[in-house]
Amino acid sequence: MLAKKLLFLGMPLVLTLGFTFSNTTNAVSKDSKEDYSSQTVEEQKQAYKEKMTNLSQEEIVSNFERIDREYNIGEEFSLKDQTFVEMYASPANPEDVNILATKYISGSKTSNGVTVKVSGNIKDDIQNLINQSFGASNLKTSTTAGASKVTSVKTEVFHNAYGLVGSGGVGKVYSGSISTSGKNTTLSATKRYSAVVVYASTWCTVTVNHKGGTFTVNPN
Repeated sequence: MLAKKLLFLGMPLVLTLGFTFSNTTNAVSKDSKEDYSSQTVEEQKQAYKEKMTNLSQEEIVSNFERIDREYNIGEEFSLKDQTFVEMYASPANPEDVNILATKYISGSKTSNGVTVKVSGNIKDDIQNLINQSFGASNLKTSTTAGASKVTSVKTEVFHNAYGLVGSGGVGKVYSGSISTSGKNTTLSATKRYSAVVVYASTWCTVTVNHKGGTFTVNPN
């Protein structure tokens, strides 16, 4: 009988605590939503732009490679990745008279007595309605020191195209590459594809395997 009385007397306290806890939890959740929603999309994009300003060539390439790995064709990017693409990819402009965009790149790196240099042209044509292309012209890779230590050298030109997907967002619409292997090579090739393109990124990476390990050259 005593136990029943204690249980009965304790119920208002439990109900009061439960009600207070529920209201407190809802209040915190509501406040956090209000704090998040107080930033407009443009304000969020501006914050991302400030964080991603003045990235190095290696950081830019690393981000493009990560985006290529993490997203499928037709999958909409996060706002942060969309902002990065808008900052560092080339925009398509159908009215641009310069149909074929060619960029001269060069770079070199030395590691464990091995030196590899690369120079030449990478190019893309993304100004068309649907038929696009990318490639390389006279892109030379040379092993100028420590060639006897080198087991393989791969020169690869990557190209990712981005377009409108989902509910007005930006996503990957094409991903491709061309490559050649050898300690001393010249890459000249063009690859064509079909996609409606808004932005595109084209870059070169040289991967060097040698007896002491592996390193990459990211020319710009």
